[in-house]
Amino acid sequence: MAMSETAARWLAATVVCVQAGSAAVAWGAEAVSVTAAAAWRELLARPDPPAAKEHLDAVLAACGRDVGALRRLIASDAAYAPIEAGWHSRSVQIRGADGKREDVRFAIRVPRSYRPDRAHAVLVAAHGQHGSGRQMAAMIARLLGGEAERYILVAPTLPGPRHYSGKAYQERAYLEPLRWVRRRLNVDDDRICITGYSQGGHCTWHLATLYARHFAAAVAMAGVPWFEGAPHTANMYLENLEHLPLWAIWGEKDAPAPPAIGQVHFCRSATRRLEELGNGLYRGTELPGVGHGGCWPNGRKLAAFLAAGRRKAAPLRVTHFFHLEHHKRGYWLEANRLAARPMRMDRPIRVRFSRRPSETDGEKAMDRYFRRYLFKMWGEVDRETNTLTVRTSRVTSVRIYLIDGLLDLSRPVTLKFGRRSWRGEVPASARCMLHHYADTRDATALVVNEIDLPVTARALIRYKP
Repeated sequence: MAMSETAARWLAATVVCVQAGSAAVAWGAEAVSVTAAAAWRELLARPDPPAAKEHLDAVLAACGRDVGALRRLIASDAAYAPIEAGWHSRSVQIRGADGKREDVRFAIRVPRSYRPDRAHAVLVAAHGQHGSGRQMAAMIARLLGGEAERYILVAPTLPGPRHYSGKAYQERAYLEPLRWVRRRLNVDDDRICITGYSQGGHCTWHLATLYARHFAAAVAMAGVPWFEGAPHTANMYLENLEHLPLWAIWGEKDAPAPPAIGQVHFCRSATRRLEELGNGLYRGTELPGVGHGGCWPNGRKLAAFLAAGRRKAAPLRVTHFFHLEHHKRGYWLEANRLAARPMRMDRPIRVRFSRRPSETDGEKAMDRYFRRYLFKMWGEVDRETNTLTVRTSRVTSVRIYLIDGLLDLSRPVTLKFGRRSWRGEVPASARCMLHHYADTRDATALVVNEIDLPVTARALIRYKP
């Protein structure tokens, strides 16, 4: 029987092994590289890679469970299927308003310059109340002109009732298509932007504020900060925007007849609050004499604002406020255990007064009521002392996602929760890194370990060597 080419190569390698140990090392490295590449392609071809344990184990084994080898594999990741330039239609399933599975259709516009071996920026476009994803993406493409070729445009059509409520299913209608694109197309994770008009402007404010860790820049047109519990929650989470450039554009005349309040009032109020917070990344533009329908920016200025945005994957300081449990993560800090039950915002909220309040007193009372149920987290890293400090309000345990480079893991790490502290060694874990990457395909926010830190500061390292 004739010897196969592969067998011949292995035989040659064996001969070299006998003759020179150094050559065997070189051949061994090549063999592992080939094996790792094959295991890598198999893993990322799975419908749900983070759940494919056998394929995860195969990649780890091929890398020798070495963090450095896995880093190199991720850095050279080009295991993406080709896709033609132009418009495409896809769908994902989410849990809808009634709790049942529901399809979300979304349009994708792939630029002519796209190649599977090169990362490309993404722009998520959120449509208005009576529009669709494809219509909104086409409008943004026309507004940007030739600059649209810089982006993969992703534009879902919101399912369910045609009004923006900020409920979880509406968030997922945008986040799940984005997740689909990040897994299947070669995306520059530090250049994912979002924009939207009217209802889509509400959506842009909402996602930018509660999911800032995903985005490089946000442009909200004719929209307001709109969350569950609105209008009382409108300005309660704006601290979360510390690291995200957001440009809000609204019209001076975008307001109903008094005493009702409209877009202009909410946008002015949010602008004042962000100014109080000293947020230097926020830009608010009120267009004189313009109503709801004319809040479009100049295309060149829009392109420049988006192009300047770069995500901060691992900021040294994190602030994250929230009411609802599904909003519990901000960048690398996540609430692991809450001190009380979250508010129920899916039903009417009634507050009793001992006497009939004035309109101003009523607003202040409602503000105090909602703030009473607010969960707050602050995290800060001091790289000189290799210390990570956490403070919270109404959160008794946090999970820290150690993003690569956030702390120096070659030295002992100090973790502080309030007045208590823990000091010790924290290993980088190839398994942790691979699990997160298989889920997100995020190459610049690699999570090398997770730590659960309760108020007692008895740290639990979730991935051991």
